[in-house]
Amino acid sequence: MVIARFGCVKNYVAGLAWMGALLAATHRSESPVILGRYSWSYAYLLGSLVSIAAMLSLAKSTWLVKLCHARAGLVMSGVSLLLAICLTEVGVRAADLYGISYYELVGDYMRNMQADEHLIYRHKPSWEQRIGDVLVIYNERGLRDRPILPKADGEYRILALGDSATFGWGVPQNQIFPFRLEQLLQSRLQRPVRVINSGVGGYNTVQELTYFKREGVELQPDLVMLTYVENDIEENKGPFKPKTGFSLRGLSLPGIVVEISRKLWLYRLADHTYHYALHKQMEGESSKLFQGGQGWSDSMSALDELIATCEANNIALIVFYFRWEPDEENPLFRDVVRHANGAPVKDMGQWFKGLDKFSLTISRVDSHANAEAHRVMAKHMAVDIVNYLVARK
Repeated sequence: MVIARFGCVKNYVAGLAWMGALLAATHRSESPVILGRYSWSYAYLLGSLVSIAAMLSLAKSTWLVKLCHARAGLVMSGVSLLLAICLTEVGVRAADLYGISYYELVGDYMRNMQADEHLIYRHKPSWEQRIGDVLVIYNERGLRDRPILPKADGEYRILALGDSATFGWGVPQNQIFPFRLEQLLQSRLQRPVRVINSGVGGYNTVQELTYFKREGVELQPDLVMLTYVENDIEENKGPFKPKTGFSLRGLSLPGIVVEISRKLWLYRLADHTYHYALHKQMEGESSKLFQGGQGWSDSMSALDELIATCEANNIALIVFYFRWEPDEENPLFRDVVRHANGAPVKDMGQWFKGLDKFSLTISRVDSHANAEAHRVMAKHMAVDIVNYLVARK
């Protein structure tokens, strides 16, 4: 009789598990990979829920009897686990373990953007914000730079196009490579030099081209330096709708669970470890970037147009291909060289060869170049630009 009663309870629990799995299956990930609906991490979570439901359905009723007998211990274990998670969360936040605050800072940075009809989003003009420990000041054009004055007599002007690498994420203004490069070139060229930093975090080649055509050309640069990063082939589609705050409105139950979990730094640390420590899984996702997708095609078309626009306006162009290690067989690098149509493409991976990557990045989680890496970049850029100008004479 008791076994039969527990059998009914077991079936009820198994039914709830299947309902939970089916409810979870209704969720759609932001970056779907599996079946055009789920990310890898969510697909594994869904698979786990289905496996649990299947095990509950196939298991004998006797396990539930044992579970009831041990319920007091289970309650204490559950409370202890919850307390441990809370304490770990507090510890991760207090110590900023491996620099996991990066994800919070990126969210704040993007929320402070303003929508733009042509560029999708851009920095607000004439204001400032603090990103972590770094104060970022934007000029009247919304660039992380000092005010841009009319071009002076004898001034050699360089426009730096790029994304967060050019913007100088996580590095003080007087230590980013556009600032350092300006000082180095003034000394070597013995003339006034102005390097204008137009970098915006998250921009791809299409957005960089759009900025150059609509605003960059009128700044009268003598040279355009494009810092090409491998994520330039990612697509940015408008309209721009930044999240203004934490809200669960309109979300499904799985979406609510995911949204709440994302606010936990412990979850972010686990998610980051999952994506960047499991090389096989990451290779499967990243390989899609190197298969000539739409983002790749758009980036190459934008590079073609950037070359043509510079030539039409008699502006020199040099491309710096950012990466931490050299790889001549990389298909994206080879395609960038081909589309540069003779303009010099410098492999920045050669500059960091033999150096400890983690001594050049903001943190273990945030792989942006730190102040030391910007110093190395500016030093080599100055050499390459001077040699380029000499060769053009």
